[in-house]
Amino acid sequence: MTGPATSRPPAEILLPLGAAGLALLLWTALARGLSPVLLPSPLAVAQSAFTHRDNLLQATLQTGLASLLGLVLAAIAGLSVGVLFQRSRALELALQPYALVVQTLPVVAVAPLLLVWLGYGLPVAVAAATLVAFFPLLTAAHLGLRSADPAQVELMRLYGASWTQELLKLRLPSALPWFFGGLRTAGGLSVIGAIVGEFVGSNGLPPSLGYLVLRSARAADTAQTFAAIGCSALLALLFFALTRALQLRFTGAWHAGASA
Repeated sequence: MTGPATSRPPAEILLPLGAAGLALLLWTALARGLSPVLLPSPLAVAQSAFTHRDNLLQATLQTGLASLLGLVLAAIAGLSVGVLFQRSRALELALQPYALVVQTLPVVAVAPLLLVWLGYGLPVAVAAATLVAFFPLLTAAHLGLRSADPAQVELMRLYGASWTQELLKLRLPSALPWFFGGLRTAGGLSVIGAIVGEFVGSNGLPPSLGYLVLRSARAADTAQTFAAIGCSALLALLFFALTRALQLRFTGAWHAGASA
């Protein structure tokens, strides 16, 4: 008989923790030789985050709301346009170049126009987040809807299934892993887009991460800038984790790429 198995942390936990520890050591060593204005130490960033915790929390919630709304709008638009492309080849050929134009638009250049059209506040950040998240979701939806097994498609048509039945019962379930893969990418992009929108569209009422980054950088408070950037990174990681959890919930183990 063998004794009880000892639980050991998996490599998926130990290796990232080791890399993070090494990065912190290198950061600390580098910060000692530089001015705090150029590179604050990790301790200084942590102290600044604690000192401004209320402001950072409120700003993170505001930016998180803008990112989430933008991601939801981009998901609805991307899936809808993907369905239209799958339904009509002519429509795909007519509109695909313009969808690509949306992807190539520099959001930094578009953000001032969004401010003119929408005014200060949440809508600018939401619109910017939607713009940058739209194309990855459209691409994922489009490829996913076309990934259905041709034999199954032909079988459904032989049984007289309508296009709607084919879409709901075969193509959309087949597209789920693709679409969730697009969501994992678009989640981080939506945070970036929201912060860029806040650079021009936020007046600090309520505070947002984009506003805090600009204000603290202009005041040479680099520690607070790093703290705000860290909050944005945590926000993007949270979106990634939530998307991964949703993927496991809705696709489970039935798809070969579900555990990727």
